[in-house]
Amino acid sequence: MNRIVIFIAGLLLAVSSWGMTEQEAVDLFAGDKMLRHAAAGVAVMRLDSGKIVASHLLDQAIITASTMKTVTSTAALETLGGDFKFETQVLLRGTMSGDTLRGDVVVVGCGDPTLGSRYFPKNPSIVKEITQALKDRGIKVIEGRVLADETIYPYPPYSIHWDVGDLAWDYGAAVFPLNYSDNLATVSFRVDKWGRFTPFTTRPTLSGVQVVNRMRYNASQENVDFALEYATPALVLMGPVCPGSYNLTFANPNPSQLLIDSVAHTLTRAGIRVVGREDVFSHSGRPASEILLTHYSPVLTDIITSLLDRSDNMFTHALLRAVAVRDKAWNGSGDLDKTGVECVKRLLKTHGIDSDGLFMRDGSGLARAGKATPHLLVQMLAFMANRKYNDKRLADLMPQAGNRIGTLLPASSLSKDIVLKSGSMTDVQCFVGYYPADEPQYAFAVLVNNYDCQRKELKNHIDRLLINLFGKKK
Repeated sequence: MNRIVIFIAGLLLAVSSWGMTEQEAVDLFAGDKMLRHAAAGVAVMRLDSGKIVASHLLDQAIITASTMKTVTSTAALETLGGDFKFETQVLLRGTMSGDTLRGDVVVVGCGDPTLGSRYFPKNPSIVKEITQALKDRGIKVIEGRVLADETIYPYPPYSIHWDVGDLAWDYGAAVFPLNYSDNLATVSFRVDKWGRFTPFTTRPTLSGVQVVNRMRYNASQENVDFALEYATPALVLMGPVCPGSYNLTFANPNPSQLLIDSVAHTLTRAGIRVVGREDVFSHSGRPASEILLTHYSPVLTDIITSLLDRSDNMFTHALLRAVAVRDKAWNGSGDLDKTGVECVKRLLKTHGIDSDGLFMRDGSGLARAGKATPHLLVQMLAFMANRKYNDKRLADLMPQAGNRIGTLLPASSLSKDIVLKSGSMTDVQCFVGYYPADEPQYAFAVLVNNYDCQRKELKNHIDRLLINLFGKKK
């Protein structure tokens, strides 16, 4: 019954909008009392003419949240190419003597965010590749260590513009030269009715990462919070906790250690003995003797499809850093993220897009200081509308609207006819996208900060705007 009511409401709303111009639809949206204190920027562009057909606060810089991911994706596609793959090299450093390697196996980080990722199960496992390659060489003993080379990126692994309170949570996972298993782990424990804690365990098992308990027992209240101490590294658990079982996902502050531990353990199970101690090194004067293998990530278009659908901050920020590393101005030191942002702005300017309207602080939009104008975003979308990478446009990489906004759009055909990227954080709700999905004729941006209503009310209000804009065009 509810679905029927929603469908009828959506149908009546679309019918009522048939005599409404695009600008009238935007004015109706922006004039609602729920936006009386808001910064509500809207831009609607006709792609065949490049003309803005409706707008509100067109050139106002507004917090974008995750819609910034479309900007980073654009820069990555243009700079790296749709068929780009991250290449992680594994080196043998030392000399061979029969079935023995007298030296180290070195995994050289390149910033690939997909190593061991649950989101690409069909991509070859680098751990299995290393094991098989060593077996193929007839190596049975490694008189040395399994090492991780993380020298490609400077410290810190996270953006300095991210809120420190975000860093421990799954959405705040940092970007390392060597990322593994989505840079996430789960800590598990139980609390009984007397306030006693069972030992803390992590999945996967993390060597070298401490779990520090700063929680306080409360018989009826639970509000566990996290903090990461990267220097230790340690996960600090805080806040009130009541009796029960807990399985909490957090950002792994030491993914390279997890990777090399996984390699060493897998080698042992395969009958290859590692004599030395697994470790991570920063610099070494000893040259590698040869390349054992090169591990390839999925192609960039597949990575972007995944990150836009899931709104993955770590994956997207990894792309910004990949763009920066390939810039001629990058010399291996200094602010890598700043270099990436400069690359993005220079790229946009080269293609006639006024990058002065972009206040970019990171690749993902997690930084609250990250802002853009609606004008810039639709200009960028217009530039990307017909450009193809691996025979795919940006619109082909973006998810369908579906139920990603409110409850009205899913009852109409627009749920499949619109593709978009959403972005949200406290007091922020944004959407950018194309209509129609198969052959885009319009690009739009809706950026709202500081609204006077519940988020679900605002989403339905944005549904009404999109129905009023595009519902009559089918």
